[in-house]
Amino acid sequence: MATLADGDESPPPYITGSHNEAEEVVQPVILILTGYFIRAQSADGTPLYELSRDVRHSSTSEAQLAQVSLGRLIHNVRVTANGTPRTSQRNRHIFELKHLPSVISTGYPYCLDSVSRSTVGNLALKSASFPRQGFKIVKIKPEKEDGFPKGYRARRESLKESELMFEILKKSGRYEWMSPEGNRIAVEDETEEDQARLIVTAPVTRKTMDAMIGSWCLRIWRDSIKSTNEPRSPLRSEVRSGREILPRFW
Repeated sequence: MATLADGDESPPPYITGSHNEAEEVVQPVILILTGYFIRAQSADGTPLYELSRDVRHSSTSEAQLAQVSLGRLIHNVRVTANGTPRTSQRNRHIFELKHLPSVISTGYPYCLDSVSRSTVGNLALKSASFPRQGFKIVKIKPEKEDGFPKGYRARRESLKESELMFEILKKSGRYEWMSPEGNRIAVEDETEEDQARLIVTAPVTRKTMDAMIGSWCLRIWRDSIKSTNEPRSPLRSEVRSGREILPRFW
């Protein structure tokens, strides 16, 4: 728990506890990915989201199952009996970033598994349609498959794309984030210290911001995995069992 002394800057303004926070409007903000944290680019660098591992430097290979937890940090400010504001912080788990090898991915090797009712739901990363360069973030849902023999014990569901959430288009060497309506809502670049930065340029709801942050981290993780050439033993700690890591709707 952090205490703000007299004369210090105001408590973190961006995320506060609220019963209806999913539909709250978040104003434009600049975010920086530093290690395990996504922080506001401000004087105090307030941490807003937390990852369970650094997605920019992953050693996961494309043949491995892996996942990363993402939580939103909730800041609450209370005033003590003597009038001093005190800030507390808790981590609300919102998404699991998952990498599924081709043998089990059904076409979506990189996905976001929602673990909170306040999110937009389950999402997946896919390549943009030719000739565009970049990616799409789409909502996915299970779809039952027919035609299996009676008693067949294999998985009887596949994943179906339901609607577009974001387009992430590469223009002039950087990614621009577009809404389903075609409006630019964010731009990616890097700081002078080579830190990943997301510049949110339009107001969005809290749940849209959560989805954008999760998708941003998923894209960065995907690039990190793609650049990994050194295979590792499947017994290393980053890799978990298929039952643990498969999306919850399987």
